[in-house]
This record gives sequence, structure tokens and C-alpha cells, in this order.
Amino acid sequence: MQKSSVNTIEIYFQWWLKEMIDSGYIKEYRREPETLIVAPVASYGRYKRFKRKEKEIEQFNLLPEIKYTYDYIVIWNESAEYLFYEEDSDSRIFSFGKPKFLAHRKLIDLNYETISYVDVKPTTAVQQRGGKVSSAISFPIKQRMLWDSHRIYINKVIPIPMAGTGHTIALFCTTFTPQRYLLTDGGGQRRKIKFPILSLKEFTTKKATYINNLLKNTK
Repeated sequence: MQKSSVNTIEIYFQWWLKEMIDSGYIKEYRREPETLIVAPVASYGRYKRFKRKEKEIEQFNLLPEIKYTYDYIVIWNESAEYLFYEEDSDSRIFSFGKPKFLAHRKLIDLNYETISYVDVKPTTAVQQRGGKVSSAISFPIKQRMLWDSHRIYINKVIPIPMAGTGHTIALFCTTFTPQRYLLTDGGGQRRKIKFPILSLKEFTTKKATYINNLLKNTK
């Protein structure tokens, strides 16, 4: 499988991932590791008729299969549990509200790991402005189909606010802003950032305090 080129917002997400790896919250990540079958080929039969022998039934593809290649698989360390992810369970109940990432158990290189599937996207406003309306429409459909048919959840990640939108959902706003992003892409100057900035340490301390207070003050 030939991998697509890495775009700018994916580079920003990789900066976030690298800081998480350096801090021990993530083991590793892999880009475009596999293509999933969202829906198989829909086959149908039709009669094939002959002059001198009995008719036969031949199969043909009424509908093609639907494939989907997610952007990243993130392999978590246990220290990130509840701070960044919560594992999918039969109870379908989150312990501390919806986590930033929903995770699954998956066999990776002969070991069972806690992983998250990730699709990295700009804000919807930017997708539509850039002419990628089809992706904005098709992704949530494929996301839902994979959940319903395979119990696989694809986490949509929007790294930064764009075009004045995304401040309440962007990864850098709702968790922490990686240190590398504080500098311009070339790395020579401080970047002008128009949203509140938290370091990784500040975010994890704040989140741990929130969880501990919930456990302490509720039944």
C-alpha cells in the first residue's frame, strides 16, 4: 500500500504525538498502517441464457466494496488512561465523561496493545472551503458504518482551530499545545497563537486533579 504525503496538519499532530512519546504516555504511532473494509462487495445473481443448453446463474457485483484507510494508529502506555483515553468496554459507559480518544485492544506484532484509530482533519469550514466536501460528508458515514459493523471507532482529530472555527474541539485547545508548535513551522520565530496554551504537564495535572476531585466528592 502506497502511503499518501503528509500534510501540514498531520505534521502538527505528529509534534503532539512525539511529545507524548517523549513523556511516556504513548509507545509509538504508525501512519496509514492498514486499509479497512467498511462494507464488502454486494453480489447479486442473474440468469445467463443459451440457445442449446439450460440457463445458468452468474454472479455479478451489484455494489462495489467500500474501503477506508485511517491516518494513524496510536499505541498507548497505561499511564495515559483516563487522562487521554478510555478503553471501549461492553458496558458502554465512560468513567469520567467522553475521553479525548476512545481506545481498543488489538493484536500488534504478537502482543495485545491498547490502541486508537485516528483520522486527522482540518475544521469543517476549511474542508468545505478547500473543495473537500466529499470527505466531510463521507467520513462520518464510514465512521458510523465501522462502528456498527466492526465495533471499531475512528477518532476524528482536528489539531488546531482554523478559519476562526474549532476552538472548542481542536486537540491543541482541549489538551495541550506541543512545544514545537510554539515556534513557526521553520522553527526560527515564536508563533502568534490565538488560543490559550497549556503545556503537557499543566494539562495532565489539571486533568488528574479533576478526576481525583470527582472520585473524592461523588459516590
